[in-house]
Amino acid sequence: MHTRLTMAQHRITLQPAETEAIELSLSLTDLLDAGLRHFPPSELALERAIALSEDALMPHVAALRSHPLEVLVAADDALAALPLLLGREHSSALQLSIDDVERGFNQVAQVAAGMPAQSVGLSAQPAFVAALLVVRELMHHVGWKRLQLP
Repeated sequence: MHTRLTMAQHRITLQPAETEAIELSLSLTDLLDAGLRHFPPSELALERAIALSEDALMPHVAALRSHPLEVLVAADDALAALPLLLGREHSSALQLSIDDVERGFNQVAQVAAGMPAQSVGLSAQPAFVAALLVVRELMHHVGWKRLQLP
């Protein structure tokens, strides 16, 4: 069983198998407008975006945990740069562990702290940074262990 994640510009939606979708009161545009539009993001912008993500997610954690947490499927291309950042080839239905997602996010955090983006292979894609942050928070707080990219 899996849950499908859609990160459209207007709202972030989670669709557990065989139940109604859960729409977060958050969008990638909200995160970009809160400070992630600038690249590289500042540490303060990352912290602000994490807080916004947590505020939008926390009211839904119990409902999301009531469904199987095997695989979170990213239904769009917002995370297309993640395999490259991790030094992995992107094949269809690539699955990444929560540790892979954490490693990718930690590389973003290192860039925010001053490390040159090129040294970790992070391209200047603010929407990717926002999407990665959302996935990291979802996996961390809800409990998915695997992320599947299309």
